[in-house]
Amino acid sequence: MGSSYFFSKYEDFIPKDTDYVELTDDESIKGLMVLRGKGEDIFIFRQKPKDEMIKDALKNVNLGMVVGKFLIPEFCRAIGFTVEDLPKLSILIDNLDDKHRYEQIIYTAYIVNQSFTLTQKQRDKAYEAYKDSRGYVRS
Repeated sequence: MGSSYFFSKYEDFIPKDTDYVELTDDESIKGLMVLRGKGEDIFIFRQKPKDEMIKDALKNVNLGMVVGKFLIPEFCRAIGFTVEDLPKLSILIDNLDDKHRYEQIIYTAYIVNQSFTLTQKQRDKAYEAYKDSRGYVRS
């Protein structure tokens, strides 16, 4: 999940950390459990129907970055989330902070492409937005 998922193949990409998403049926996890390690964070979500996952995300409407997991095709497949469901999360996209604005580009590309895929040009555009928000030095 996060920038590493999309940009790790770029030679100049410098990840702050790597985030992983895991779904579980463990009943002791009520919503979300986060395990933070050295450079790796694991976000463990209780497996729920997609409508409940969407509802849970929308409870954090002021924290746009919760939309990130819905941009990961493997996560979407696991919960049955489709490109047609993306507009339900538009308020989260609208509330992204500058450092996560690249996710808006990915979100829009998915809708335009009608699939959880990016062209190289779309990925490059998202990466440029990512770098701009983090002060990468242009060569």
